[in-house]
Amino acid sequence: MGVTGTGKTHCAKRLWRHLSVKYSWLEHRFQPQEIYWPRFVSELRSGDSFERLRDMMDWPLLFLDDIGAERDTTGFSSEQLNTLLGCRMNRWTILTSNLLPDQLARIEPRLADRIIRAPNILASIKTTSYALRKLQNK
Repeated sequence: MGVTGTGKTHCAKRLWRHLSVKYSWLEHRFQPQEIYWPRFVSELRSGDSFERLRDMMDWPLLFLDDIGAERDTTGFSSEQLNTLLGCRMNRWTILTSNLLPDQLARIEPRLADRIIRAPNILASIKTTSYALRKLQNK
């Protein structure tokens, strides 16, 4: 978790790739892939991806990128994410977000609780975005 441009997605992808290679997922009907959450929510709203959402509940490894970045005035997205995370207890789930837990809690308290609950690991990246650092070094 942290502001845009701090390397959250890069770090999460490295962990996801490491886990994808380290463990044998062959016994599962599972296609390892990164899920860009805002796009996936749009697919859900159009009715195209509910079966995939149900499959994701059982995948041994899931990477959801940029949760909280979607525009959601109805609570649809947070409800789908809350349900998904509730079904993924004791499975590898990697999330990235520009929002911190207290900001997520304002959207949906259950989401923040599920994310920070033990034995989960929460990494908060506190640095200036890469693009701004490049500008400062010129």
